[in-house]
Parts: sequence; C-alpha cells; structure tokens
Amino acid sequence: MVLVEGGWSLGLRAKNLVGIAFLIGLFILLLTGCASKSSNALVDKQYQRIVEEQQRKSAFTEDTVEIEKKLSPRIDPEESERMGDVYNKQGNLTMAFVNYNKALQADPGRLSARQKTGYLLLKRGLWDDAIAQFDIVLKQAPGNTQALQGRGNALLHLNRLEEAEQALTTTIRNDTGLWQAYALLGIVYDRQKRYEMAITSYEKAIAINPQAASVYNNLGFSLSLTGRQREAADAFLKSLNLDPSNSKTYNNLGLVLFKMQMYPEALEAFSKGEDESTAYNNMGILYLKEKQYEKAIKSFEKAIKTKPVYYASAQANLERAKADLKAQQAVQETQEADRSESKE
Repeated sequence: MVLVEGGWSLGLRAKNLVGIAFLIGLFILLLTGCASKSSNALVDKQYQRIVEEQQRKSAFTEDTVEIEKKLSPRIDPEESERMGDVYNKQGNLTMAFVNYNKALQADPGRLSARQKTGYLLLKRGLWDDAIAQFDIVLKQAPGNTQALQGRGNALLHLNRLEEAEQALTTTIRNDTGLWQAYALLGIVYDRQKRYEMAITSYEKAIAINPQAASVYNNLGFSLSLTGRQREAADAFLKSLNLDPSNSKTYNNLGLVLFKMQMYPEALEAFSKGEDESTAYNNMGILYLKEKQYEKAIKSFEKAIKTKPVYYASAQANLERAKADLKAQQAVQETQEADRSESKE
C-alpha cells in the first residue's frame, strides 16, 4: 500500500504487506550477521518498527477498501473534503480518510486535503506515509508551516532526530506562534540530552498555550534531569491541575518527591498514579536503588500485604532486597573484623 500523488493505492493486501516486511527484516539481518550485539539490537528494533507499521497499514487498507466499495463515487473534490472534515471532527478517521482520498483522486493538487491526509496518517501511526504526503505539499508550498510541523512530528516518531529538528526549527522560523512545534522540538532536544534547550522550548510552548498539560509534564521531566527537583515538582503539579487523572504525571511527581527525600508525599503521589500496592513496590525499588535495604524490605512487604492476589514482582523484589541486605551485612562484618585485627 503506497501513497501516490493522485490518492491512496490499495494494491497490496494484509498478508502480502507482512510478508514484505519479513523479507526486508530478513535481508537486513543477513547483511549484518557479523555485526556487534548493539548493532543487532538496533536492527531488531528497526525490523519491529517495519512490521508494526506494515500491520497498521494492512488493517487500515482493509477498512478503507470495504468502505469504498459501498460508497457511491463522488467527483466533487470540495464536497469530498468537506465530508472528510465532518468525519474527522467526529473522530471517524477511516471515513475521513476515504473522503479526503476521493478529493485527491479528483484533484491531486488539492493541498488542503493532502495536508489533512498527512495528519490522519500521523494519528494512525503511519509515519513514512505521512512524510510522503507532507513532502508533496512542501514541494508545491515550501513554507507551509503545518506541513513542516507534521513532517517534523513524523520524523521524531521515527527517531530521525536531526531531520526532525531541522523541520521544526524551520516551522518556528516561519511562524513563532505554533506551540506544538516548540513542544515537539523540546522532545527532540530531550532525546539528544540537550536538556537546557528542551526546557527553553517547553517554556516557549507554555507561553503560547498555558493549558497544555503534557508540555508541563515534559518540562518537569527535563528539569528533573538537570537536578532542579523542586521546579520539576512544580511543573508536574501544574500539569496535574490541568489533567488530574494522568497516572504517568503522578508517577513522575512521585519520583521527584522521592529524590527530594519527601517520602510520605512520594508514596501519596505513586498511590494516586497507581494502586496502593504498586505505590509501595515503587517506593521499594527506589529504596533498593539507594541501598536502603531495610526500608526497601518493609515497602515490598507492604506491597505484598495490600495486594488481594499474589504480587509476583513485589515478592521477587523482596527476595532481592533481603539478599542485598545480607550481602551488605557480610561486608560490614568483614570490615569490622579487619579493623579489629589491625588494632591487635
């Protein structure tokens, strides 16, 4: 299944697409048979991405083929795009796509419908195909900021960070009012471990859109990585004020509060993000990491006690904490014995 300038080509079926993905992955693996383990891990990740994207394509193809068979042909591109907008607003992405595709089949140069198609493909996780659509738009309108932003978004998902950065910085240069571009650029910088630049980008996004809960969460994450834990906690709290049910943000807040040695508050944050037993398990893992073995053991025991069914991971963590504590005590005993002998 390939996106073409006239619309959406539906020549390949699901089994064929997965088969092609398998052959591509096999070919890559054969070429890199003598590579290092890290190279093999990268290949495995790339192969997995190819398979997953092909599976999403095949599922989307099946849906659109069946719908197109039932619909009467529409030759008016403006009406097709309008219907696509209606379905898009309703959240019916498949029907929106079918109608945008009809508009493009009737008028391949209709950039508004092509740009909307690109964003639909982004929502479907079809990053390469989204890029193909945005590239067609940019070929005819190089300064189109929405297409540039969409292209940067897709490149970010593909972890093509330098290209994503270029697309997003160009977007901002052309239009400084697009908060999403600043937010996406912040993620690029985070992945590149350029945390101060990420913080600046997130702050610019928030200045434009103070209601963006996810950006406050990302800002908190970057601040924490630079050691600014109190500022990070404030950012997570602002995010939760806007999105009180976000469990990931509660977990991020719990981690920062733990780093600040605010242990009861950290436990409370973890409890709001998950259940009580998971919160105790999280605390135990953090205590274990800091070699506070007795506190870790107590936390894991509480995790097991508060879980109505067997908590296998907490039990495994408990056994590890006990073993580490025993090893620590053995080392201390040996050191004390050595000191006693040296005195004699």
